[in-house]
Amino acid sequence: MKKAARAREHIPTTASPERPGKKGKAKPDPRQRETPEVRRRQLIEAAMRSIAKYGYAGTTIETICGEAQVSRGLINHHFGTKEELITQSYKALRDEWMFQTHGSLRGSYLEPEDKLQAMIRVSFGPAMFKQEYLGIWAGFWSAIGKSPALRKLNRELFDKDRETYQGIFEEIARKRGKKVDTRRAALSIIALIDGFWLEWCLDPKGFTAEEAEAACLGFVAQTFA
Repeated sequence: MKKAARAREHIPTTASPERPGKKGKAKPDPRQRETPEVRRRQLIEAAMRSIAKYGYAGTTIETICGEAQVSRGLINHHFGTKEELITQSYKALRDEWMFQTHGSLRGSYLEPEDKLQAMIRVSFGPAMFKQEYLGIWAGFWSAIGKSPALRKLNRELFDKDRETYQGIFEEIARKRGKKVDTRRAALSIIALIDGFWLEWCLDPKGFTAEEAEAACLGFVAQTFA
């Protein structure tokens, strides 16, 4: 991630004696006490909300400022350009996806079948399979083809997902003594999940998360039948 110039923080003084006849100083704006990292995160989240509401094409500095309730200068200070803020927002979204899905494999030992089920189930779990979250992804998907920076981040994510799924399919195939095209299986499960996500963005009443999860698990069962 590119380093942004650090903002000079306002450090509020401890309680000062009141002048005679004065009612005391007004409370400082809470934003004055926020660190540059917190402010950057707030701007990133505001950019995500703007993309979910207005799409990539409709997201401007003004719509992001409106979501964050800040001035244009704060965005320029922390990110320089709208494009850089959008890029860092997608990187944060990508990192969250990897934390949720690949993070489900950490911890205690899991059989390869359990690993595969964990990644599929978290993809349709309540933390991610919800309208506001999928709306952000849909907004970014419409922009990836137009932005080399976003395309690079998306390729890194796709490659990581494919490698992980392919490795798990290989583990299961070895364990069961099956001959499976593991690369094709990995590509297929990714396409299934992405397809369900996109279709659900268009019509959330078309099917349930449980049905989407069952369809993906059914594909896995057929692969090793």
